[in-house]
Amino acid sequence: MVEEFDLLEEVEVQFCDEECTESVWHGVNYSESLFCREKPKSELTVVIREEGMMYFLTADIKEFAGLCRKHGWYIVSHQRFSEAMEIGMCLMEAGKHAGWYSLGRSKEWNAMMRDVLNFTFEREKKMDFYPYETMFKGEVLIDGCRCHYLHDYYPTKIEKTNAHQKRVSNLIFRFKEGGHCGELVARILALCLKHAGFNGTKEDTVLIPIPASTRERQRKRFPVVCYYLSEWLGITDGFKAIWIEEDREQLKGKGKDKDILRNLQFTRRYIRGKNVVLLDDVLTTGESFRQLQRKMKQLGHCRLSGCFWGKRYEIYYLSANISICGIFKCNTEYIFVYTILI
Repeated sequence: MVEEFDLLEEVEVQFCDEECTESVWHGVNYSESLFCREKPKSELTVVIREEGMMYFLTADIKEFAGLCRKHGWYIVSHQRFSEAMEIGMCLMEAGKHAGWYSLGRSKEWNAMMRDVLNFTFEREKKMDFYPYETMFKGEVLIDGCRCHYLHDYYPTKIEKTNAHQKRVSNLIFRFKEGGHCGELVARILALCLKHAGFNGTKEDTVLIPIPASTRERQRKRFPVVCYYLSEWLGITDGFKAIWIEEDREQLKGKGKDKDILRNLQFTRRYIRGKNVVLLDDVLTTGESFRQLQRKMKQLGHCRLSGCFWGKRYEIYYLSANISICGIFKCNTEYIFVYTILI
């Protein structure tokens, strides 16, 4: 608990959301915007990165967890820092804040806590096992439907050239295996969608996962992420909208000759008259999305969009000195981007 002394509030946060015409630096009153739903009462120091990372030191982890729930932030991890303080990391919407805030014993103490956070997390940033970006990297159009993706995904046959690519693969592998990361994936995607302007409701929007190849894989991958993502976005959980009657072989991008719908049963009440968000881990050829899009249209959906953790990135070697570093489809034509190796 906090000792008997007056706490000094200091803040130096860059305010950069859509309500401001330009980024400006605010004084103490800015904390009313940062903690718009409830202000902290116990010792607390936070360092905020524009990409949506927040590092914190708190004297009351229960109070801080309550603040996070009220503001829509997600605690990734925390641990004991000292007898009185907990240190950790959480996620918030990207692109709105950058800087630091402290409610502490003195100017010197606040500055020291800020430096501890910067040293602890920035020094070890490259050691993160998962990626924590909370803004979509890009989007593609598939038959007129907008599909957002968060990362370029390099398949296992392609050597990972940097630590970030390895972190993306780590999270996708854990997700496919049914690991503990479903809630983390849901929170990151929720922050990404909100930053992209998503505003669906339970009455008009449903989240439906693109079915895996087997019922066991479907059960491992999607129930947790669908539950939390739909809950945080305030939309309908459509995990049960599509039922896998029997298992099928994995398509793995084998092309248009594969009918992914033949073993699926659809529950029309989830789809008719609704805006549908299709969810999957990796976008490859987009064929599964196309087939589901046509089926959803038959069942009477209003609008369809896609949300993917990664978009598959391929390299094809044509000769000893020429390689294709990307293939993009535009309508019915494929565009090849290549590099000449010297």
